[in-house]
Amino acid sequence: MARKKTPRSGAGKQRYASQGASRGHRNPAPRRAASETSISPNRRNGFAGGERPYDYSAYESEPATREYMARLFAGHAFPVTDEQLGKFWQYYDLLRLRNAELDLTRIMGIEATVLKHFIDSAMILQWFDPVGPVLDIGSGPGFPGVPLAIMRPDVPFLLAESRGKRVRFLEEVVKKLRLKNVALFPKSVREDSPLGDDFDQPVGDVVTRALETIPPTLERILPFIPDGRQAVFMKGPGCDDEVAEAQARFPNIYELAVDVQYTLPNTDQGRRLVSFKKCARR
Repeated sequence: MARKKTPRSGAGKQRYASQGASRGHRNPAPRRAASETSISPNRRNGFAGGERPYDYSAYESEPATREYMARLFAGHAFPVTDEQLGKFWQYYDLLRLRNAELDLTRIMGIEATVLKHFIDSAMILQWFDPVGPVLDIGSGPGFPGVPLAIMRPDVPFLLAESRGKRVRFLEEVVKKLRLKNVALFPKSVREDSPLGDDFDQPVGDVVTRALETIPPTLERILPFIPDGRQAVFMKGPGCDDEVAEAQARFPNIYELAVDVQYTLPNTDQGRRLVSFKKCARR
């Protein structure tokens, strides 16, 4: 089958290298062996780049199906209900559908997405019992807020994201997945345009993944995070300096509540969950 070119404009434009990639099936054209291509090790491990960055089938060991997704979750010993699986599948399908147009994520393929986005986001519930509304600062295409909301439909989530294209994507996700426990806050949370006293949304806990270092976020949320609630940071292993700086800058304001090192299931990829609790006012 000839590959369809992506038009530069027009309402009916295709968003992928092939319809097979967009629908979760292998590209019917034969692939060269990895050694004969320019695909880097990172690309083979699920990161986009190089000459075919949005052809998902180039990153998948077998065609992406709901049944295959179920086996991936089971293979990582991460239990999901049939209803949750259905929502994760819809979410993955939307990521595939919109990624080429909106540049949502560099992580490609169903294997890497399930592990590095879905499980990576949701497994923090082992150490974090959220109190809503949970504010996800810098949610991007919905991480970690959407996987957390799928796993905990009893908890309200507020996804803060300022980039218009990603806000529109999140609106589509919320609608298609029927996430009644998710609302959006389409404003910037960058260091040069912080949330502050004008943030009038009710908040319980705060969670963020790969936004910035810990101290600026603690500073930003200070006006509106309630006493006794947590700011939860999804970090890499090497954040000792951030934790120490936060403790030095905010004595008697925040206290370290959780600091746990862990790895993604069946991998050697290290992660660290750090949580600061706001102290009660005296």
